[in-house]
Amino acid sequence: MNHVDPVAGAAPGPAGRVRLVNPRGQLDAVRASLASRLARLDGRRIGFIDNIKPNAGLFLDHVERMMVADHPGISTVRVRKNFTSSRLIADQLEGRADAVVNAWGD
Repeated sequence: MNHVDPVAGAAPGPAGRVRLVNPRGQLDAVRASLASRLARLDGRRIGFIDNIKPNAGLFLDHVERMMVADHPGISTVRVRKNFTSSRLIADQLEGRADAVVNAWGD
């Protein structure tokens, strides 16, 4: 008969069985809602967050050019994450942008 040791720290089950434990634990979910949509873009400041993933900057360049072409009254501000940053990069746009475009991806 094969014997399997129980997961470290888990109480063994009935003879010859292993008790499995969910490694994800429990999370308390916080319900959040999206920010309200801007009524207009004219005269607004749009922030762009570059997360330094490959081609994220090129993608944001393209999106920024399209937005400025379609809405010439907007101004833009851009921040770029660095490799050692443990702070939320969005904090750098606090009070500087009315809306944010964030490049995400892996």
